This record gives sequence, C-alpha cells and structure tokens, in this order.
Amino acid sequence: MPKVKLMIKQLDSNGKSVVELSERCFDELRQVYRPTELAVSNKNSAKREWSCFGFHVDQVLVGVVEAKQIGSELQLSSLAVAPSFRQKGVARKLVDFVVTQFKPINSVSVWCVEQTGNVAVFKALGFNVVQRFDSDFFILSDGSKAVEVQLKQKVTA
Repeated sequence: MPKVKLMIKQLDSNGKSVVELSERCFDELRQVYRPTELAVSNKNSAKREWSCFGFHVDQVLVGVVEAKQIGSELQLSSLAVAPSFRQKGVARKLVDFVVTQFKPINSVSVWCVEQTGNVAVFKALGFNVVQRFDSDFFILSDGSKAVEVQLKQKVTA
C-alpha cells in the first residue's frame, strides 16, 4: 500500500487551488447565509493582513485557513476542508500547525455563523464560545440576521 504524503505550507490566498477549494466549500454555506456588502468590502480591504495556509494530501490541496496575529491572539478565518476529507483530522492538524507559525500566542479566536453548525466543529477542536450576537455582516437565506459566534481557545506552551 503506497504511503500518503501530507504537507502543510503557506500559500497565496489568491492562488487558483485556494480559490477553487474555498468556493467549493463556501458554496454549501451560501445556502444558509450570505455576507453583506459591508462584510465583502471589509474582507477585501483587509486581505493583505492575513496569511493563508494549506493542507495537502499527495500534493492535492484539501484544506485551507487564513490567520493573522493581533497582540498575543491569533485570529483564524475562512477555514475550509474538502467534503471528502472532513472528520479526518485535517482541520485540527491545520489549526495546530498554524498556531506554531506565530509567536507569542496566548489564545486563538475564530468567528462563525451559528446557523451553519460550525460552532460544534470548533468546540470539537477545543474552542469555547465567548460571545454571540445578531450580525450586521451576514444575512440568512430567509432575509433575517445571522447569529455570529466568537469562539476562543487558550494556547499552552
């Protein structure tokens, strides 16, 4: 049985494989919610502040996440894992690796839309809910405001 080659490395967030994987994964979420014009504008203007990391299996990109450090907190955004690789440890390995790339970090923070079910994903990764509120950045498919949830995880040396 051939050995599978795993690799995590920093990528260009505008690279073709990153964009294609992100679009494929986020297309599912767009059935639940969509970003407002303000959210898209904010994301585009802050794009250079974020570093993108990708998880490869046999040279195929199967997971991505963006990260930026603010003080001693690492913020994560746009975590996406190909459907056929979910629940196989890709997100955990990606988050664990990214944390090692920034120093000194005391906590990791992520925001998600409650209605997607992703709060449970981050809780399984060891994150805890610290706040939730009606969003000005995301609208549900029925036109109502989405609920944004911030989760954090303490980082130990």
